[in-house]
Amino acid sequence: MRVKSFLSTHEIEIPMRNTVMDISAYKELVTGGGRATVPCLRIERDDGQVEWLYESLDIMRFIDEVKDQLT
Repeated sequence: MRVKSFLSTHEIEIPMRNTVMDISAYKELVTGGGRATVPCLRIERDDGQVEWLYESLDIMRFIDEVKDQLT
């Protein structure tokens, strides 16, 4: 809820996947990130590397740093 509130307050929209209802999203989360914990932000870098952030504060900090690039 913390991340969703942050996104709403800052009027930022990012794609979200429901790992309870979408088994492929769940499998990707566990396979890619190594944990089934949510929230999780999947970050794909320009060089193709993928990073998974699991902590709400880390996710909000990252989004705040790149929010100008999201619009």
